[in-house]
Amino acid sequence: MFETSARDMGYDVTDYYKVDHRLGTISDLEELIKEMNKRNMKLLLDLVINHSGHENEWFQKSIDRIDPYTDFYVWKDSKGFNNKTKKEIPPNKWSSFFGGWAGSGWEWNEKRKQFYFHQFLPEQPDLNLRNEILKKELWKIIEFWLNKGVAGFRLDATPNFFEDKEFRDDDYGRQYDLPEVYEFIHEFRTYLDHYNKEHGGFERIFIAEAHTDWNTVIEYYDREDYPITHFPYMFLLEYIDEPLRAKFLTRDLSDWMMILPKGKVSAWMTQDHDNPRVGSRILPEYGDIFTMISMMLPGTVCVYYGQEINMMHGLVTKDQIKDFSGEGTRDPCRLTMQWDDSINAGFSTNITTTYLPANSDYFERNVEVQKIQPVSHYNLLKDLSTLRQTNTFKYGKFKNDAYYENIYSLSRSYEGHVLTVVANLYRTSSFRVNLTEILNNHPNEIIIAAASVNSGYIKGFNIEQESREEFYMRPLTSVVLETYQPHT
Repeated sequence: MFETSARDMGYDVTDYYKVDHRLGTISDLEELIKEMNKRNMKLLLDLVINHSGHENEWFQKSIDRIDPYTDFYVWKDSKGFNNKTKKEIPPNKWSSFFGGWAGSGWEWNEKRKQFYFHQFLPEQPDLNLRNEILKKELWKIIEFWLNKGVAGFRLDATPNFFEDKEFRDDDYGRQYDLPEVYEFIHEFRTYLDHYNKEHGGFERIFIAEAHTDWNTVIEYYDREDYPITHFPYMFLLEYIDEPLRAKFLTRDLSDWMMILPKGKVSAWMTQDHDNPRVGSRILPEYGDIFTMISMMLPGTVCVYYGQEINMMHGLVTKDQIKDFSGEGTRDPCRLTMQWDDSINAGFSTNITTTYLPANSDYFERNVEVQKIQPVSHYNLLKDLSTLRQTNTFKYGKFKNDAYYENIYSLSRSYEGHVLTVVANLYRTSSFRVNLTEILNNHPNEIIIAAASVNSGYIKGFNIEQESREEFYMRPLTSVVLETYQPHT
């Protein structure tokens, strides 16, 4: 969103106070926020402060040692000169997060006669978040956008915020999830809470992008006496890249819900801009199953654009690659949104080209087509969104279980109202499921409240008594069952 030289799809910010000209203007953003507010929606910004772009004025002044920018970045002297390679020797062996493609995490700057550190691309120098003056500048940036009506921020790459200040010659682990990360975010959260108190209205929030282990993710949840982020993303479902097994899914979700701090929520993701889409990384049929499970789990759900229509990866030719950070590996999950069957999938009127191409299947897989189909991925997501408005979703108890080796169930129950996801995770086998067993001998009517596109069922279908012990499910299908039990 911010002004960028676009070396890494906008994650190399050149000016934090400007909207990138390729996307519009600040006036456009203000209009967007105004129109979203009319629809009871809020806008969050992706805040990239682990690093800036190399063309940022701060970095250029830091190169020239112009105060107060001199130490806004992580600079270090050379360890000497390698006569064989005719190059300066980096301070240590730290590598870039992008590994082999970007190589060393250190880049020599001839003008300043020092190395600067970059955890990502060389064009993304790491900011020195220990610098108190820099922190105050970042507070100003946050306040500027909050004053524009922004409802909060997704904090990008939070585990990367700090590096080992001793610069010990070790692997990448010395740069990841140091305790100072939480201390830093706590300072920013304190500032945000003060802003909320001063300005009132809705609560502005921080969300953490924390790609890390579960025990560390827990540390991003705020505590009563020590606020940090409002919640981090939960990547459990996004990390699954092979066919699901019901017992393992049950175990992992149960384990996570056990360690989740009381009163806190998860922010579930199944795909994003850095990782393959569900249908392309496993099988297309998993798209509906993952969407159904994530939307019925307790907490917040993050829907990546195109997930509404089960978008797949498309072909990106060598001359179309934009993801220079990874030789185009992330481009296929970032293709043009497929709105309709017109040119460029209705995303742009530019006849010749778009930033990234549209998938060739857009003429049949698009929003307009799926809107009018009674059974579609789009309408499934709408059905699930409606169920999320019920008290059963908001306050209901959570339970999940595995049956017959690979039938998965997830239920939410509240005051006698029960919503139950049943998924057949067998890839090649149809299955006759005993709903009486899964629903604990429920005597009342069982209605299908939502169904995957390939299930053969439609919303509102009443499952008759005689069919409940042998409910037929096709391979890789899922349904949400709605029942009412006597409230005790």
